[in-house]
Amino acid sequence: MVKKLPIVTMLFCTATYAAAATIAIGTASARGDLRVDGYMVKGDATLFDGTVVQTGQASAVLHLEKGVEIKLATGSRGILYRNRLVLEQGASEWTGSGSFLLEANGLHVTPSEPNSRGQISIGSGNTVQVAATTGGLRVTNEHGLLLASVHPGSPLSFGALQETTQGPIPMNLFGTLTKAEGRYYLALPKPDLGVVYEVKSEKGLDNLVSKKVEIAGTVDTSVKAAGGNASYVLVASSIKEIRPGGLSMPAKVILGTTGLGAATAVSTGIYAANQSATPASR
Repeated sequence: MVKKLPIVTMLFCTATYAAAATIAIGTASARGDLRVDGYMVKGDATLFDGTVVQTGQASAVLHLEKGVEIKLATGSRGILYRNRLVLEQGASEWTGSGSFLLEANGLHVTPSEPNSRGQISIGSGNTVQVAATTGGLRVTNEHGLLLASVHPGSPLSFGALQETTQGPIPMNLFGTLTKAEGRYYLALPKPDLGVVYEVKSEKGLDNLVSKKVEIAGTVDTSVKAAGGNASYVLVASSIKEIRPGGLSMPAKVILGTTGLGAATAVSTGIYAANQSATPASR
């Protein structure tokens, strides 16, 4: 009897893991055809951890635990987990708790306030548009670097993120250069974005203080800013003034570009995308 105990224990553990893998985490409903893990479903479907959901000509509504509601627009595809949705194609609108994460092309978007509602979509060139309809959203990269805090009326678009492992992350930013206590800072164009960078450069920056500038450089998340309310240190490789009548567009973040000219080109397309921001579904 004692010799059989390990076998019984092993069988019990196997059954436990199998049961855990089949525990439902929510439901999906659509007024049309819906693909769940590759199978065509009409009406309602049960969702499990790791379920792939794809919409066709009709949008779908996903109801998850803890009051999380996700709407997938037509022609969208995502992988659903207990604590996050990985959007691979199309657009999504969701309301959720602060613990629920939405991923798209390397961006991580989470609510920053209770009862926040947001919209996220993947456009041409793998650009990602993020908008908040109520509350606020935090946008970070996979390393936890805070890129922006998005609030209603201030949608943002992000260029495709370049895959990075460790070390400096290439970034191109637009904002106003300031100086305090001998240090230089870059505040993104709108004050409610909540992101300030300490700027370090081998060149003198006094002639650019209080001016709108365009900076190409790198951010190392392992290096902490020394003063002010800056979150990160931006080491500038190129910086120039944006003169009146020149670059004029909403706040944005461009990552993974190879040069300042490329960043400007991407920014122009992002501006057009921001002007036509619409909800993911109706």
